[in-house]
Amino acid sequence: MARPQKTTTSSATTTKRLTTHDMTSSSPTQQERQDTNGLQGTIAARAYALYEERGYRHGDDLQDWVDAEREILSRQSLA
Repeated sequence: MARPQKTTTSSATTTKRLTTHDMTSSSPTQQERQDTNGLQGTIAARAYALYEERGYRHGDDLQDWVDAEREILSRQSLA
């Protein structure tokens, strides 16, 4: 979905819709977004497994995520 971009002139403010053509090359591609979503899903699944291993004890969800992220990313760097 395109985001509005405001342009201010001396007497008025206009709105221009940005398109994908207007985006810089640093914008993530669809493939990069899918890879990120897949990575987040993998991390989420591992974080949940850590939660299960702790006996479903609440209160450590952030630590579970960080531990899972570290584990998954270290596996990827070895590959």
